Order: sequence, then C-alpha cells, then structure tokens
Amino acid sequence: MTGEADYLAIAICSAVISLTLWVTFAASRRSRSATGFFAAGRSITGWQNGFAIAGEFISAGSFLGTTGLIFYKGVDGAVILCTSVVSFLPVLFLLAEKMRNVGKYTLADVLVFRTGARQVRVVVALSTIVTGTFVLLAQLVAAGVLLESVSGIPFGLSVVVAGSLMGIYVFVGGMLATTWVQVIKSSILSVLAIIVCLGILAKFGFSLPSVLSDATDNAAAGDAILTPGLIFGQTGAINLISYSLAFALGTAGMAHILIRFFTVPEAATARKSLGWTVALCSAFYLIVIVMGFGTAALLGPDGADRVGAGGNLAAPTLVTELGGGVGTVGGSIALAMVAAVAFASIVAVVAGVVISAAGTFAHDVWPTVTRTKATDTESTDIREAKIARYAAVAFSIIAIGLTMAIGDSTNITYFMGMAFMVAGSAHLPSLLLSLNWRRFNSTGAVWGISVGLASTVISLMFTEALWLGSGPAPLTIQLPVIITMPLGLAAAVIGSLVAERRNGIKSDRDEKFAEMLVRAETGIGAELAEAH
Repeated sequence: MTGEADYLAIAICSAVISLTLWVTFAASRRSRSATGFFAAGRSITGWQNGFAIAGEFISAGSFLGTTGLIFYKGVDGAVILCTSVVSFLPVLFLLAEKMRNVGKYTLADVLVFRTGARQVRVVVALSTIVTGTFVLLAQLVAAGVLLESVSGIPFGLSVVVAGSLMGIYVFVGGMLATTWVQVIKSSILSVLAIIVCLGILAKFGFSLPSVLSDATDNAAAGDAILTPGLIFGQTGAINLISYSLAFALGTAGMAHILIRFFTVPEAATARKSLGWTVALCSAFYLIVIVMGFGTAALLGPDGADRVGAGGNLAAPTLVTELGGGVGTVGGSIALAMVAAVAFASIVAVVAGVVISAAGTFAHDVWPTVTRTKATDTESTDIREAKIARYAAVAFSIIAIGLTMAIGDSTNITYFMGMAFMVAGSAHLPSLLLSLNWRRFNSTGAVWGISVGLASTVISLMFTEALWLGSGPAPLTIQLPVIITMPLGLAAAVIGSLVAERRNGIKSDRDEKFAEMLVRAETGIGAELAEAH
C-alpha cells in the first residue's frame, strides 16, 4: 500500500468518526436521566429504530466476514445470511410488542416481572455479558484487521482505537447516541454496498450468471462453491440445521437487540420498526451474496492470498480491484471509503453491545450485590446511569485485552454464531415461557438460563474451532445449538415444576401472570416515553 493511500484512508476514517462523535456529544444533553441513557427517552421512531436494529446486522460480521465466507465456501455462506433474515420473524410474532410493554431497561426486567427474584437478575446478567463478549470479539477483530490493512496501523493499536471509541459513544451519549450512530452508518453503508454491487455487475455486463461462471473458474474450490457442503458437508443435514437454528432463533435472545424495543414510545412502533429492519437487511444481504461471488470472480487464482486466511479482507480487496487496483488513485479512494464506513459500522455495533452489558451490570448486578433498595426511584435511576457509564469503560478495556489475546486469524462470522448460540439456548426459552406459561417461576428461569449457558460454553469447547486436545474434535457440529437449546428449555420447565411442587405457591403466581398478560397485550402500565 502506498503512503498516499494510507493517509487518505486515515483522513476519510477520521471524517466519518468525527461526524459520529459530533452526534454523540449532541445527544449527551438528552442522556442525563436513566431513561435517556438506557432507552433514549423512549422517543425513537419506527424507521429510526428499524435502521438501528438493522445496523446491528449490517455490520462487520456480514459486510466483511460473510463476504469472505462466501468467497471461500460459496452457497453454504449464503445460507447463513438467509437464516439471519428469517430470524426476525420469531422476534416480530413472539416478542417485540410484549417486550416493549413489559420491560423497562434490560432483558432481566421481563424475566423478573412475575418474581422479583434477585438471582434471576444475576444469571441473566452473566449470560448477557457472555453473549456480548462473543459479539465484541468478532467486531473488534474486524476493526483491527481493517485498520491494519488500509492504514498500516498495527493490529493491537487498531483494536485500542476502536475500543476507545465505543467507550466514548456509550459513556457520553448513551442509547440515543448509539442509535443515531447506527442510523447514520446503516444509511451510508447501504448506499456504498449498492455502488459496489453495481460495480461488480458492470464488470460482467450486468449478468449474474457470468459472475457465477467466472467465480467457479477462479475460486480455489471450483464448481463446489455453487453446491452445498463446503461448510456443512462432514456432518450433513444435522450440521446445517443446527448452524441455521443458531442464527434463526438466536436473534430472539440477543439482549442488545431486544433492549432496542424499550427505546420506542409504544408497542405498535416496535412492530413497525421490524418491518424497516427486514426490508433493509434483505436487500443488503442479497448484495453481500453478489459481493462474495464477485470477489471470487474478480480476484483470480491468487485471491486467497489477498483476502487472508479468515477471509475478513475480501470486501476491502474487492473494492480496491473495482477502483482500479492496488496503487491506483481510484483503488485507494475506494478502499479508504469502504474502510471508513466499515470501521464506523464496527464501532456502532460494539457500542450497542457495550451499552447492553453496562446497563445489565448497573441495573441488575450492582443493586443485587450491594443489596440496594429503590427507596427513591429518581436517585436510584441516576445512580444506575452513572454506574453504567463507568461499567462501559471497564467492558471496553476488557474487550480490547481479549481481542489482542485471540489475534486476527479467526473468521468473525463464526464468533457471531457463538453469540447467537448462547442467546438462543440461554435466553429465548426462558423469555418465551415467562411471557406465555402461567406455571413458570424464578427457579425455572435460573435453571434454564444456567443450563443453556453452561451447555453452550462446554459444548463449544469440544468443537473444532475451540478444541484444545489432541486429535480431531469430539463434536463435528460447529454450532451445536440443536443440543443446547432443548437442554435450556427442558431445564426451565423442570425447574419450574420442581419449585412449584416444593413450595406449593399458586395464588400469587396466577395474579402476577394475569397482570403481566394484560400489560403485555394491551400496554396498560407500560413504561412511558420521556418528554423533551
């Protein structure tokens, strides 16, 4: 890379980041209260929230990681994108409106509505932080690789820059700033992706079959990239089903996605926001599929050397080629633009995850550990917002350290899959039972979340990606959610029944469930929007 290209990339990245920082400091004036910090004052409109939720998916995991995955693995990589779009349906039909009506700031608010149990808050907080850690690692690896490739900044320093920025977004601007940064980067990234897609098609006379034909000629896997099996071939249908379930159902348990429904004024807006999300993500994912095969078609036989072992540099390498190649002015400008927008995308996503983890710590863990009682709601909320800000800084530092430890060779899409697996196994069963099953109780929540989390972490240690023993990994299923999700569900049901038989409490349970049902379905008693 030439020196001019390095400075150009840094300049454009700085311009985009400066815009997002300006938005962050402008939003800080409306983020001083707890509702403003955690839920953006519940003032976000449907399209804004839709773009913000889409921003969590239109990220480094899809733009960088999945482009590289399709470059190497073809059709199997595209399957992952399709399941990501399907994943919004469970959220829409089962959770969105009920979550908005029942919850306040965090995922635990929904699960403790009927019990008020402190231990539920602790286990939810633990699983939320584990889920967020996987997402943070995926995004920060992408940030480090990206900055290192376009500007010459070492991987470690690149990670520090990204981690510091995400801490600033949350500490200063809270959820409102994070939301607006997501909206801005989703809009810019979508426009940029359209331009890249048109550039690819223009190279082949706007003929997608021609793109696919050249892709099979130049790809290392040859014709195999157009047939299933490169990722899921060893264990066949079971591996494919389990991998797809992780993405399709995991979204409905991702805390940093679900808390976005607390930012809108009422449940109807929560439903509308998902319509915007599905439309934006569907169009973007179709473009990513074209980009993946277009990379294989345009880079030629030496493409694997240029995109790296993990494939995370496929998109930057592709746009450089479209702009005229390495060393050309057009290639440098194209690379700098993609790097700037992708970097902003990464930082926005990690900011959303950090505010979820920090909010969980401040709202769920800290009062439980210190045994704080909410004698004064207003002062308690202000204290929680203050604690969350400092927790965000702490999480940023921890995430930076972990990312440096794992390095830059892992495909980030797989890390995202781990996060979805934890969410689907630990959170989703308990959420659905809490909102719909009268006999569900705090013991069921603790058992379900604990078993779902533990089984996920343990099973992942026996997969190929994390296996530390000698010889082949015992589990050939890459994301064994097909095992862990039923375990989490069974533990939640059994725990509830055991506690009911042991305690014999029924009247309070029925009364609280009826109250929650009315609130979830009608919105009566739901948290109100904050006036500005």
